[in-house]
Amino acid sequence: MKIRISILAFLVVFFSSEILAQQDSARFRERLELGLFPKKDPGNSNIKISGDYRFFATYTRHLDRYLLNPTIGDTVLPRNIFIGDDSQLPSLTLNVAGRPNPRSSWGFDLYVFQFLTGVLNTTYGSQVADSLRPDIQYPLMGPRLGSTLGMLLGMNLYGSFETKRGTLRATVGGIQWVNLSDLTMASFRGYNRFVLWERNPWDPTGVGLSSRYKQYFDQGSIDQDMRWGNRAFVGATLQGSDMPGRTSFTAMIGKTEINGGFSQVPSFTYGGKFKKDWGAGDFAAINTINSLTYTDSLARETFGFNVVTGEWHIGFKGYLFTGEAGVGRYFSPTNDEGWKPLFQTKFRTPRRGRIPSFEIHTYYIDPAVVNNNALYWNTATPEFRVNDIPAGQVGSTVLLQPFGSSMVRLGQITNNRQGVNINAETGGKKLKFSGGIGFSSEITPAAEVITFGNPVNQFTRSRLWRWIFPPNVGPYNRYSDIFRDVYQTVNLSDDSSGVVVNRKYFSVAEAQIKYYTKFLGRDLFVFSLLQMGSVQREFSPVVVTNEKAYIRQYAAEFETYYAITGGFLLNLYYGYERTLGNYLTDLDEETLRPRYQYGEGVGVGCDIDMGKNTRLYLRHRWFYFRDESFNLDRFRGRELTVEIKAFF
Repeated sequence: MKIRISILAFLVVFFSSEILAQQDSARFRERLELGLFPKKDPGNSNIKISGDYRFFATYTRHLDRYLLNPTIGDTVLPRNIFIGDDSQLPSLTLNVAGRPNPRSSWGFDLYVFQFLTGVLNTTYGSQVADSLRPDIQYPLMGPRLGSTLGMLLGMNLYGSFETKRGTLRATVGGIQWVNLSDLTMASFRGYNRFVLWERNPWDPTGVGLSSRYKQYFDQGSIDQDMRWGNRAFVGATLQGSDMPGRTSFTAMIGKTEINGGFSQVPSFTYGGKFKKDWGAGDFAAINTINSLTYTDSLARETFGFNVVTGEWHIGFKGYLFTGEAGVGRYFSPTNDEGWKPLFQTKFRTPRRGRIPSFEIHTYYIDPAVVNNNALYWNTATPEFRVNDIPAGQVGSTVLLQPFGSSMVRLGQITNNRQGVNINAETGGKKLKFSGGIGFSSEITPAAEVITFGNPVNQFTRSRLWRWIFPPNVGPYNRYSDIFRDVYQTVNLSDDSSGVVVNRKYFSVAEAQIKYYTKFLGRDLFVFSLLQMGSVQREFSPVVVTNEKAYIRQYAAEFETYYAITGGFLLNLYYGYERTLGNYLTDLDEETLRPRYQYGEGVGVGCDIDMGKNTRLYLRHRWFYFRDESFNLDRFRGRELTVEIKAFF
């Protein structure tokens, strides 16, 4: 009996000491996992990490020695393999966010493998010897490890506070994406008529291979990231919602795209919005945006702009009337014309049965109103520059954009322009139509140049020039490379002793037909996009198709998507365009003829499902462009792009 009691007592003591030892060991391990630099989330910050990886490779085979820059004699390479994307977007992005308490949160984005500068180091940067590595207590001292890693959009701090008079949300730090209104701060959205065959770097993968194309057929749009329709902003933003009287507001101060670059002079943008809701989506609002930049570090002179508008949104039985009107000005040491008007209105009818929906869009933007944060371009007022570095080069303070009388898409507007756009939409379960016409004119004759783009092979053109966005390049120094696009500049010869005397009139037409059906039990989509445009000296409600037009352009693009299996989708593309000039535009010195251009693109590709949230996209394009009048302006070849996109 005594032996059993002794054994039992021994077991109790042994297991008790073992349990206490395990608890002490667990506490010790927990201390190690936290420490000064926690290796484990302590549990009260709710840290989340997400992101996406994008592998992008391009193989290009050029059959002609196309002249990129006549000044230095640079031509395209016969064969070129490019790994990565030099269009400002990284391969790997990590989104880190945390919430220390229910009312506040923070977040930042990290990017990897961004080679926009053209500095090609080893994968993670230059090698650093062990003896030179920074101390763990001072990680920022000494050589930087992983020199190609950095902040993409900066660190953002968010805070939301609920009060009796509404909810306040504050955001401070890295890039935010803001939309105030079309005429103050927004980007062009258009009528959702575009080609899906060439993918955007930020496009999502979707829940299935066919989901992206089905959504585009059904809704006329696809899922976009937070940039769609918004503008980048760095600084402090305060938003109020659910305020007394059904009001809300936005206040902001910081920097937008036009305040960026490497200039050392002070520059900032401020503005905001005050909105009153009436119910059922109706509202009235006051918007403003203002930019101020000093001409030098001593802050002796300034230049910038101011815009103030009133906005409204009124609906009744499916009819919708929206608009925005106000005044704006641009001021600089060399220019200050005072406050000038701008407005736009939209009236939309509902679609009932087979009766299509119509929208009438009118607008007027005075040439003295400049605001590069809004959806209208500046094509009339020369902007003040801090330095003489050309646009598109590192350190330049000039925003590279089409300057002059620009031929634009239906719905896109510029300053020094007044016009009307008429749009219509209709369709059923298998066939949908969307199209419209637009006509506009300059308010005052402002420039002896016209600018236009080439929709077919647009992205292939933009990849001819790498790392920077140079203006006035190509065989005849008339092309300018911008983000994922290229535009041409046309010089006119109908001025009077160097003075522009003729106003220019613009006509544009667009049509899109979308067809969806099941073929052998699988999804089949056929999309077509047709575009026409002209610019001439006289008003015309329709596109001018004869030599009375300075420039006339026609383009047609067709794309087909067929889901062969649930994990393999075949796609096809064909595009054709013609661009013609009259004898009041540039003439070739040898042929004595104006532009006579045509381009063609043929493509085949596929989308492949590689697993959860991961897709492989292959695109192979044969491209061709030729100007019959200007013999040096021609290129042809083929291009293969490989993209792997994964979200986690």
